[in-house]
Amino acid sequence: MIIHRGTHEIGGSCIELATNESAILLDVGLPLDCSLAKAIDSNLPQPLFDDLREGKKKLDAVILSHAHPDHYGLVGYLPREIPVYCGEASATLIHLSGQVRDGDIPKFKFLAFWDRQSFRVGDFTITPYLVDHSAFDAYAFLASSGGKNIFYSGDFRAHGRKAKLVDRLKENPPKVDTLLIEGTLIGERSEEPVLSENELIEQFVRVIDETSGIVLVTTAGQNIDRLVTIFKAAKRTNRIFIIDFYVAEIFDRLKSHGNLPQASWRMIRVCYPQLIARRFEKLGLHDLMERHRGNGIRWTRINEIEGKAVMLIRPGFMPNIKRYLTLKGATWIYSMWHGYFEQSESLRNLRNYLKEKDVRIEELHISGHATISELTDLVTALSPKMVIPIHTFHPQKFKDHFSNVRLVDNGEELDI
Repeated sequence: MIIHRGTHEIGGSCIELATNESAILLDVGLPLDCSLAKAIDSNLPQPLFDDLREGKKKLDAVILSHAHPDHYGLVGYLPREIPVYCGEASATLIHLSGQVRDGDIPKFKFLAFWDRQSFRVGDFTITPYLVDHSAFDAYAFLASSGGKNIFYSGDFRAHGRKAKLVDRLKENPPKVDTLLIEGTLIGERSEEPVLSENELIEQFVRVIDETSGIVLVTTAGQNIDRLVTIFKAAKRTNRIFIIDFYVAEIFDRLKSHGNLPQASWRMIRVCYPQLIARRFEKLGLHDLMERHRGNGIRWTRINEIEGKAVMLIRPGFMPNIKRYLTLKGATWIYSMWHGYFEQSESLRNLRNYLKEKDVRIEELHISGHATISELTDLVTALSPKMVIPIHTFHPQKFKDHFSNVRLVDNGEELDI
């Protein structure tokens, strides 16, 4: 095993497993501080990518855990002949992201796998385990070869809407020799609030009830659990849930994977922010935009019903917000990781404008990652011979919680 990236950082995960005859990658992520719109050669895990491009190394497959760029974002820079596996819904989300993102990646044809249905890749038997995470359709993996079993947790939690999936895993655990486990919340993030999505609904309902004007909410457009939470809170407070056409498209493309809100529902309307609409037009995505016009709502109408609406917004909504909304008695709920304010000037500008307009600001968020107690429960259930930290800034802190920790460096080769 070689962890090409992830032993001392969050994001950019990339793990190689190899036998004498076969090799696979588990995830091939983009570092969190890197954008696909920029030159990324300096962010490719090396010498892996050079060896692949020069034919010095061959891969039987790349297997992706979920549709977050820090786990799949570099897949488009691999040689095209390498098979890429992921969940069906993840493939849908990755393709949609590729359509609308600057620096679009090549269109891969993904090979699908399903929860707990094992498949062979070279010398490896791979068993995916659907888990709870802020990404829709997220998986952990058991990779077996030569009588050895490596379990990779991917990103997971046990306090979201799909927490029972992790309970199911713990109740019937596979045999594990080596456990690669994420540690996003170990360290300075260990104090982040830990609520369930259902408990978060109650917080949203409370804030909405306390708000006389419009309730604006900023969250990730592909955080399906959070979008469902916001919709349920809006429904309980008898407010219209206003989404943009991109979120409407996400719901539409995922409708075969669950009973998700749809733009055609009575209490949902679709808005068309000017800046975002122009960008989609420039990308030639006219059909995507027009698909949801029949469920659209004009900005002048939103102005008339501000006190009866809960509306998803992003920084790109600023021109329309300034032109059409009074924001009298309004609340802005920020429902993402607080650290994004440091990374995004446009997000800071949105916050500053809303402050200037005396909009009430609330942060209501729960992490998509496992707490220390949830990590401990999984380690106890799997009972591995070795625990290797990944996706963490503080691997050494694992030794405060587990007795069989092996710390490795990026690029270090480890025999299992």
